[in-house]
Amino acid sequence: MGCCNSKNTKEPKGAGRPPLDVQPAEEDVKQKTDEVRDSTESSAEEETPGGQSTEADAKAAQELADPRAARIQAICARNKGCPYRYGACTVVGGDVKCYFEDGLIYCIVKDGCWHIYNDTLDYEAQVELLFGPGSQIATCERTMMEVMENNWTRAYAAVYPLETVQCVSGKVCGYQCSITIKPLDDSYRLKACAAANRNAEMETETVRRLAGNLTDEDEILRRCVETNTPYVDLTFPPCAAALARAGRDSRSFPVMAMMRPTQYLPEDMCAMVNDVIGAVVPHSIEHGSLGDSWLMCALAILAEDETAIHNLLMQGTPAEKAVGAYRLLMNKNGWWITVLLDDYLPTFSRTPVFARVCDNPAEMWVSLLQKAYAKVHGSYAAITGGDALQALADFAGSLMYRFDKEWEVAALDVTKAEELADALVGLSRSGASVVLSTPGHTSESYLGCNQESDPEGFRARYTKCGLRTGYTYFVERVVTLQKQQTLLFKLRNPWRSSGQWNGAWSYGSAEWGENPDVCSVCDAQEDPQDGSFWICWKDACEYFDGGGVFYPTSAAEDYRVKGFFDGTIPTVILEIMAVENTRVLLTLSQPDKRGVDLTDGAARFAPIMLTVSKKEGDMQRVQKNTSWNPEMPSNECNFVVGRDVGMWFTLEAGEVYHVVPRMHCKGVKSQYHRPYVVGILSYAPLEGKVRAQAMCIESDSNVFTNYSLYRSGAPQPVQAEHQTRLPGKAPVTNVSTTVI
Repeated sequence: MGCCNSKNTKEPKGAGRPPLDVQPAEEDVKQKTDEVRDSTESSAEEETPGGQSTEADAKAAQELADPRAARIQAICARNKGCPYRYGACTVVGGDVKCYFEDGLIYCIVKDGCWHIYNDTLDYEAQVELLFGPGSQIATCERTMMEVMENNWTRAYAAVYPLETVQCVSGKVCGYQCSITIKPLDDSYRLKACAAANRNAEMETETVRRLAGNLTDEDEILRRCVETNTPYVDLTFPPCAAALARAGRDSRSFPVMAMMRPTQYLPEDMCAMVNDVIGAVVPHSIEHGSLGDSWLMCALAILAEDETAIHNLLMQGTPAEKAVGAYRLLMNKNGWWITVLLDDYLPTFSRTPVFARVCDNPAEMWVSLLQKAYAKVHGSYAAITGGDALQALADFAGSLMYRFDKEWEVAALDVTKAEELADALVGLSRSGASVVLSTPGHTSESYLGCNQESDPEGFRARYTKCGLRTGYTYFVERVVTLQKQQTLLFKLRNPWRSSGQWNGAWSYGSAEWGENPDVCSVCDAQEDPQDGSFWICWKDACEYFDGGGVFYPTSAAEDYRVKGFFDGTIPTVILEIMAVENTRVLLTLSQPDKRGVDLTDGAARFAPIMLTVSKKEGDMQRVQKNTSWNPEMPSNECNFVVGRDVGMWFTLEAGEVYHVVPRMHCKGVKSQYHRPYVVGILSYAPLEGKVRAQAMCIESDSNVFTNYSLYRSGAPQPVQAEHQTRLPGKAPVTNVSTTVI
């Protein structure tokens, strides 16, 4: 037995509860009935917390020592104590009863008063309370009451989103409660959102007049700062088109109120609004109802590295934030871009409908990153499905790849499991981040195909053991147990609504007691209450159908060069020479097809490949080509139909290399010169150790006909647009022949 790897990641308003990716009810109307004949029976199941159990000074000391751990524990503790998703209930304490599996509507009885709380943003609750003969009941302002022929008293009321309505009070002799929910009608929504949307339109028009003929976002923002005018993004304005584009997006949304945080927050919180407030933790992410769990999983994994989040938000200034403007960094199509946003968000009942920070409504980073992703791809509707690893690549500028096929082979053939286990341990040791995924509703994997006959039962199986389908989980540690002949994964589950893993090797399970040495190595003596859990290889294969790897870049030096393919010929290659042996990650990216019109040349990926050759006299000999796996570059020509390809490669001291972007002829489209970006990433400083120049190679070179040895000729230096991004710094763009 041994530990082959140990990779650790190093009272606010409201309570969050991550929603499902679909609306809470498949049908238009849901009804639940509860009947209690004996009024002495308690209808309470959970109770809201009355206060903090720890002393203030102890809490402050913990926050000072490890603010991330303190925030995680505070969120997890509150999630256990509070059943509400939005936390807008105005009644503290009392006997709380939930009438739907997903929460939604709650009845709170306190001091003889019966309250109904609607913990949704989408539903109207029709509440009917029947009280037995002898009950002495008084109604409240919003409640209608009548005494029926059988001497039962009927009270009924309509409760709208985030309302807490006191229905009745008095002595009860038995009761029945029936609650029906239905989607809000359009007229109610229009009326509720009208004032906010009129204000958004007026502010948009004000900025439009201020901008005049200007189209440059930075110039428009400068004018807003100079005149103290609330900034509005005229390229992604706060209107229905930001939610879904007519004729482009298949999904539509009901009416929402476009509001700034300073408009929907209580007055005493407005001065607190900022992108980041305190420690960044994945547990603070509340999904909202967009249905982009893949993107939220990506943000949660990214938030394991607090620096990565701060790096994305580093360009904004206090003066810009004061007028509601934020700058976010994103890597799109292999190139670093700055996304300029206003702080308008889709809301209802003065609450963001989509992603938000669950434990501090004044903290904006989750909402802003989601909005930036929506803007880049055209609308919120355009980002409702995808791969968490691709979103990670966009935010981190990282290369990623999936090992779903290898996982399935290893899961079905025990002789292949050790090979994959060794690879995952090695990757985790090297600093790469490993993730595992559960099958989504469209999955056709060896696990996903089992859900076709009983999709509800399939999801219920995951829910029962504390997991969710269609989610991606960050792997904190990978431990090989030689004696037990198994592999243990320590995964992070920051999602409140999914419960806690309760299978083998869960905290407190018999496996730890039977293997005290393993327990010590894994530091699993007690549950750290941070959402982490351990799972063995056997169970992982039964619940996860694959995963992937990405390479964090917050500590990496990052160089990018732009070019395009003229037919299959690249306009720019790189000539590289190192003064000492240097390991680098070489990447090739083409335009993403998400959000692109089907008539656009980028609507289909081209087969691409990156070739590295080394100079031999006046010839160049191919050393490696990219494959689907950057850890395993190939000697063969493997064109991959994908957004990005790459390889780890060691540059030998004194040698001259060519890095040649390649595209298969099947990717050629008339009237379209496909852009590309070549990247060089290194965890070691490259300045003074590596020289890289942008060059042009002859179009008749045999490298384009897959020769392993070709005449290098005399490649000519060319002016190329390139970027340099150093750790903790914003990217710098230049045009020259010298890249490094």
